[in-house]
Amino acid sequence: MPPIAATAQIGTTYLDVNGQAYPLMACVLPDISWDVIPLPAQGGGRRLGQVRFGTLTVRFTPPSMAPLAGWVEALTSGRVDPLDLGVLHTDGNGKVRYSLALKGCILTELRFPECSAAGKDVYAIEAVFEPEHVAAGPIGGAVKSAAPGRAKKWLASNFVVTVPGLPSGRISRVGAVTLSRSLVQEDDRFGGRLLVGALACSPLALTVTGPDCVQWRDAVLKLTASGARGDPVAIGVELRDTALKAVLANLSFQTIGLSGFSFDPSGGGSGAVTATARFELDTLKFQVN
Repeated sequence: MPPIAATAQIGTTYLDVNGQAYPLMACVLPDISWDVIPLPAQGGGRRLGQVRFGTLTVRFTPPSMAPLAGWVEALTSGRVDPLDLGVLHTDGNGKVRYSLALKGCILTELRFPECSAAGKDVYAIEAVFEPEHVAAGPIGGAVKSAAPGRAKKWLASNFVVTVPGLPSGRISRVGAVTLSRSLVQEDDRFGGRLLVGALACSPLALTVTGPDCVQWRDAVLKLTASGARGDPVAIGVELRDTALKAVLANLSFQTIGLSGFSFDPSGGGSGAVTATARFELDTLKFQVN
């Protein structure tokens, strides 16, 4: 289904979590499909089988989604906390004109956006849930937002990075990071339980500009010359306000070490010397202040 986005003309889309309604920037509702099963060869043909529900994807800013910290902790710790969620879409008067009830939702993915010093995008996170069942929800009631009324949208350009042992004042970009896990239905002979796979983390890419690039390059070449591997390192990213003074949230990346490095002393088309270091992630902690 196409995304439902909140606009001033058509109202707002909310995610209902435990009776609290949180505003969304965008929402992609689950597709509904039925398995197609081939019949035995002698008869031929096909029949329809079990119904399947696709994923629910919601996009939001951290200050408008209070449950986020708990979702990160559950995902990174391997916990399975099925949630009963609701998607509510309101008209211009705040009345629900469309709603879905999604039962037994399991969080399978969190997508953290790129931070770029040159960008102007809002810092928005996406969460992906796999529902067990989807049904129509009630309509007509009024929705009261559970998010702070004066919460400002964070900008992905306002950030400060800390990397132990290396200069980090000229890191101009923190690449997007995705945390995910798969769900597998166990064979009915063994109870048909839903099994959760291990956490998968995309690499953390840091882009360094200017004179600091040489120090990063030399540190990497020292590792290669000695035949050593990079040690695990904790990298911190602070999301800050527009004045870069107040810390709005902290991202703590625990890495297993440096896994890749590229260096461009010519500066390419931009003319600025750049280096990009890639770290393999072990886990992530997220705290809203």
